[in-house]
Amino acid sequence: MRIAIITVQRVTNYGALLQAFASRHVLSKYGEVNVVDYENPYLTSHMHLIRYGLSTRGVKMFVHDIFNIRNRLILIKKFTSFINEHLALTQRVNSEDLENGVLDGYDFYVSGSDQIWNPKIINQHNEIDPIYFLSFVRPESNKISYASSMGNYEFSSLESTKVKDFLNDFKAISVREKEGVDYLNGLFKEKTITQVLDPTLLLTKNDWLSVFKVKESNYLVSDNYILVYSVPRTKLLRKAILFFANKFNMPVIAIDKMLQPMQGVSKSIRSAGPEEFISLFTNANFIITDSFHGTCFSVNFEKPFVCIPATKKANRQEGLLGALGLLDRIIYQEKDFGNITDEIDYELPSAKLTKLREQSLSYLESALG
Repeated sequence: MRIAIITVQRVTNYGALLQAFASRHVLSKYGEVNVVDYENPYLTSHMHLIRYGLSTRGVKMFVHDIFNIRNRLILIKKFTSFINEHLALTQRVNSEDLENGVLDGYDFYVSGSDQIWNPKIINQHNEIDPIYFLSFVRPESNKISYASSMGNYEFSSLESTKVKDFLNDFKAISVREKEGVDYLNGLFKEKTITQVLDPTLLLTKNDWLSVFKVKESNYLVSDNYILVYSVPRTKLLRKAILFFANKFNMPVIAIDKMLQPMQGVSKSIRSAGPEEFISLFTNANFIITDSFHGTCFSVNFEKPFVCIPATKKANRQEGLLGALGLLDRIIYQEKDFGNITDEIDYELPSAKLTKLREQSLSYLESALG
């Protein structure tokens, strides 16, 4: 069986790359799997050595990358190496190539995980990209989705009509969040919409360590440490760093691509590759994160952690942690920092995660026939 996955595949984002890897790794059980090397200019610009945009943020990014060029050079080299080694990419294609049928001939086409159905994430104009809905696949071919995400995007009535049309001939549909299930159930009365785990959670901790041969001793940091993995670096998260560093009396290591370090951080690792990301999570004693995938790896590796969402409602993190009985690890206010301990009894959450993993793999088994 030949399987093609359309997902986010050329970015310097740890979660995006590792979910793409996990998707291919799991699907490889069923045959030959390729990740479609779709040229999405908005996303692939993240791989540029010097990024620039016609906006205040774009100019700031340009200046930052100039001063941070050495770290970006190392970072991009590591990500490129990971992509080339692990994703089994197809030839590079654009939307016109795909619509003209250059990738015809696969037995199954999978609309893969991450927020590929969220227009705010994959398009600078906040427009739906039909490619991520497999618009290029011939009607007679098998189309399924696995853990595709809309994030917290709210579709207009016109967009909803397009979404329904795109998904109408899918053989099986699964999404990552409950909100996605509810939304699609409102569009389709005759289809079953399944909620499944993010692909990174389909692999156990031992799977991750086996694949990347990660050892328990981390060559980057030898001492006990608190790990910080943050994208927006909110004010609340910065306060959390100072609070928990003092509470647990441990140095703070940050996976942080920004040139200017955060206050309270002992060491910033600005050019870690995806394998080093796994290693840092594996060996951390406590984790502070605002990231969905940071939360995924924290629970998968059974680490004590705190999730400090960057928004008022983190539906992705809340959905995952609610299903595992760990909602108390999400903190929205500084006054609640004191409720977080440096220990978590993972017996019940891990049992729940195992059951959800089995259900998600069962969906794939059924969808692929």
